[in-house]
Amino acid sequence: MKSVLVFTTILIALFSSSCGFKLKGHYYLPDSLQTLYLTSSKKFSPLAKQVKIRLSQNKVTLLPKFNVNNAELKILPEQFQRRTLSLFPNGQVAEYELIYQVEFEVRLPNKPTQHFSFELTREFQDDPNNALGKERERQLILSELRVLASDRIMSQLNGIN
Repeated sequence: MKSVLVFTTILIALFSSSCGFKLKGHYYLPDSLQTLYLTSSKKFSPLAKQVKIRLSQNKVTLLPKFNVNNAELKILPEQFQRRTLSLFPNGQVAEYELIYQVEFEVRLPNKPTQHFSFELTREFQDDPNNALGKERERQLILSELRVLASDRIMSQLNGIN
């Protein structure tokens, strides 16, 4: 019975690895990005912190100082905007869309700098009678958007040659 369980486990692992399955959050970055210098326009950028976590999870060596012989990932300032989607009868905003804009650059040795940008959006329902609760909810949404953005950055780094 135990040997059947071990055999089944090995068989499942073999099939899942042969079809390209990988655990969420794990990326196979090219060799040129296995050692890099991470920098950010803002000293304590929450997005840069999240990207640093993702890079560490994927066994990327982060350099303490810039070196022209290694890759550089530069996180540019993130931008948040909101667009009104609907109003209450009294004219106050009932619902709006949070727009999170991310830009970053990748510089590889002896190659031109590559610039990337993307947007993530989320709808948010406001309630003027519950301002503190809605502010906390908005902060949670922004935190979630940063996690999604760090995953998207890792995915785009995966495609760099």
